[in-house]
Amino acid sequence: MSFITIGNALGCTINSHRRGWDGSICKNAETWNCSAKQQFRTDYCQQGDPRCYHIHIFEEGNPYCLIDDLGIGWLLEPYPEVLNNQVLLFWGKRFQEPRGISDINARPKDYVFGAYRVRSVSPQKINEFKTLWKIEPYPDGWARFQQPYILTVYYKSIIGGVYLKEVNRVAVENMFEKAAEQAHSPHPNWHSSKDAERFEYFHSHLHEWFETAREDALKLQQNVVRPPAYRSTPPVTVPRSPFVDGLKNYDVKKTVPQTVTPSKPAKNGSAIYPLLEKESVKEKLKTVYSKEILDAVMTVSLTKNILILAGNPGVGKSSLAIDLVEDQDRKLIVPVGSTWRGREDLLGYVNPISNDFEPTDFTRFLCKAETAWRKNDKRTFMVIFEEFNLSQPEYWFADILVRSQYPDDQEKLRMIELGGKSIRGVTSTGSKVFISPAIRFVATINNDHTTLSLSPRVLDRASIIDMTLEPRTTLDRAKLELDEQQIMSIEELDVLLKYKNAMFSLRAAESLKRCLDNLQALEMNSSWDALDTVLLQQVLTKVRLMVGDPANDSLMQGLEEWTESYGKYLRKCASLINGWAEALKEGRDVIQA
Repeated sequence: MSFITIGNALGCTINSHRRGWDGSICKNAETWNCSAKQQFRTDYCQQGDPRCYHIHIFEEGNPYCLIDDLGIGWLLEPYPEVLNNQVLLFWGKRFQEPRGISDINARPKDYVFGAYRVRSVSPQKINEFKTLWKIEPYPDGWARFQQPYILTVYYKSIIGGVYLKEVNRVAVENMFEKAAEQAHSPHPNWHSSKDAERFEYFHSHLHEWFETAREDALKLQQNVVRPPAYRSTPPVTVPRSPFVDGLKNYDVKKTVPQTVTPSKPAKNGSAIYPLLEKESVKEKLKTVYSKEILDAVMTVSLTKNILILAGNPGVGKSSLAIDLVEDQDRKLIVPVGSTWRGREDLLGYVNPISNDFEPTDFTRFLCKAETAWRKNDKRTFMVIFEEFNLSQPEYWFADILVRSQYPDDQEKLRMIELGGKSIRGVTSTGSKVFISPAIRFVATINNDHTTLSLSPRVLDRASIIDMTLEPRTTLDRAKLELDEQQIMSIEELDVLLKYKNAMFSLRAAESLKRCLDNLQALEMNSSWDALDTVLLQQVLTKVRLMVGDPANDSLMQGLEEWTESYGKYLRKCASLINGWAEALKEGRDVIQA
């Protein structure tokens, strides 16, 4: 998703300052790591030059945060009021002695330090080339935790700038609830009594402030995106709102003219054969996948004739490829075999008895596209290679790779000699096949240990779109409606396990939907039971843990915290995770299958 979902919180990473973040460690800046760059600490902090952007975030009397223009200018330049009244979290790494070494050596966790209710943001011009943005909270709208709180809430990057993150609102409210419970423990460890008062006030007003933030975002969205008053009004270019309502508020079935886009001549005289022919398909890609995916596919139509969709299993690569061209007669799916070692596996072979060439479905499809081309039918034909990198493409795809790159008018160079006297079952004379300029190739590849990496020779001739699906978007795609706590359980597990390539996939979402539709037949008592079974069978079974791997320590700690939150609902998953912990303690690897 490109922009911020209305109603959610925002967050950003800051440097880590101990002892109340009062800057006491900055006198030792060269030897004490706060996560700022070494050169920055040497040039400024060690010399007593207070240029640290984050030192004043929780300063008594006048707290503020500075953010470099490179990190947030993309958002604040067009929308200077976009952060006003929004809830902003601050997190970072937690460090300990000696010299600020991270307290977890492998993949250190993020810890929440505190939060703002943003009052205003203003640009601070340093010089002609550098601008900083100053974020100030309301006097009663900021708080820091009594101790850094482990960031277990789900967050995601906002495309456009990597500095800001979007944080789920309900998860933030739950986090404050848990932090409040810790604050009421018999021995609270507040930096000062004022911190305790500020946190209590912030916690008690958080729900109200979220509602205000939502209302302000809706107003900004309406003011930025305003339709013309009359149909006769000439079209004007208006900026897009930085806020969106989310996928659930889009109608996938909206009516769009079903016009076919013919091939168009480019400026250099060659023709363009689009992967997307109908406006309805473009609208579907933008709605179901994202505007970025649509833009990338449209670009491929202009630049390459080979599109590679990359991503983890179940992310929706095949579904996207199938959606590109609606006409079944002009679309072919070719499953690639792991044993393919030559062009015969793709094209076919010469029968030594009849001396005819025995074609595959792929070769027949090439002949079909050639026939259409010679009849001046210039519509796009598409071949989808499933599991493209299950075998090395150069072994079996080399001829197609080379011939398809030649100009449209170089017919001889785009011709492949198959051998034999004729192609069996094809009426054309001879045993050659022409690679029609109107053919587009789409390949799906997985990123796991079962596949082979693509060579520079292939990558240079193709365009790659890396596909990822967030759990909430995956549920929307499957048209699944779960309660917020169930969605959060999936999101938080997904964050923990994505390093093990064990994400909640579209296939898992579709399986969950079938289970929910058949709860009675499956003798399940609730939707939690269905979710428990699907997560156990289709997510946790992908996990492999090796004894001695230091990354497993932080992962298991995170999983144990996850079971504390959701184990009473997801009992099977909690039991399996507890079994993993016992196995690792006993020196046994965890391998599901």
